[in-house]
Amino acid sequence: MRRTQIYLDDEIYEILKKESLILGKSTSQIIRENLKKNLVNKSNKISNAIDDSKGAWKDKPDFKINDFKRIINGED
Repeated sequence: MRRTQIYLDDEIYEILKKESLILGKSTSQIIRENLKKNLVNKSNKISNAIDDSKGAWKDKPDFKINDFKRIINGED
């Protein structure tokens, strides 16, 4: 696990404090859980969309799916 620092606006901070009290979890734990859930869901949606499109480019022999994945994931 790595340590990082973020800045939150007052509205989000207050929501986190309330949720922390209700759930009995630290604000850091809530942030980690929400980030993980949202990032994994996004990644899965992208992968599923790519898988669902298999065969759509069969008439384009120069198309490279790995290049497309890198662009979508912001690696380019």
